[in-house]
Amino acid sequence: MVLGIGGSSFLNSQRNINASGSRLADSFAKLSSGKRINTAADDAAGLAIATKLNSDMTAANQAQNNITDASSMTRVAEGGLSQISDMLSRGKELAVQASNGTLNNQQRATIQNEISGIQQEINRISSTTEFNGQKLLDGTMAPNAPTKVEVQAGVQNTPNDRISMNVVNQANSQALGVATVDVSTQQGAQNAMAAFDNAISKVSDTRSSIGALQNRFDKAASNIGVYRENMQAAVSNIQDMDYAQGTSDLSRNQILNQAATSVLKQGLATQQSTIGALLNIRG
Repeated sequence: MVLGIGGSSFLNSQRNINASGSRLADSFAKLSSGKRINTAADDAAGLAIATKLNSDMTAANQAQNNITDASSMTRVAEGGLSQISDMLSRGKELAVQASNGTLNNQQRATIQNEISGIQQEINRISSTTEFNGQKLLDGTMAPNAPTKVEVQAGVQNTPNDRISMNVVNQANSQALGVATVDVSTQQGAQNAMAAFDNAISKVSDTRSSIGALQNRFDKAASNIGVYRENMQAAVSNIQDMDYAQGTSDLSRNQILNQAATSVLKQGLATQQSTIGALLNIRG
């Protein structure tokens, strides 16, 4: 009868030690990792949610990089247009000079040589301004271009997650209407003044559209940054360890483990004493 009770107490104590040891190991694992969820066994639903949020957060980080690259791209385009605008202003100045009746046609022909150089340089800038191989001023990014250039600014596959960059009109001398200006005559110079004015207006309109797009990119970058912060906070709420609760659980499990071990030792000592007494009786 005594042996049966002792055996039952022994098994019960051993089970308690195993359980408290497992809980103690779990407490150490959580405190050392800083996470409440280390495996699916800790919280399967929480782990699934945290994994999805982490995936969205990583995608949001890349979306923000995309926006930064796109903003750099528009700055390159705007820089090229700025140079073209300066040359158009110089062309207007030369046209005004050539319109003066104090000049003869030979002198105007000399001015036309510089006008021709301006036309060629406008065409060169228009055809060579690019970002990562993407032409910017040759019309491929115009609003009516057949190919759409879009920035993936969100984490989903929807139109609202993309921003169109097709706002940059073609900027060569032909598109701007100054390819055929000729100031070698007074009438031609007077006509060139209007042509350069119109070209300057076109370039200013395109630069204005680019500026509006850059402001949109700034807002989108700010928004995706807030989105990432909220995702990080959500993941932290689900997955991170509450150290106050964790240390409390650790202390509790250590006490339980020590208590179970002490009980087991006492049980073993009682059994040994009982067995020794029985052996003496039999002797």
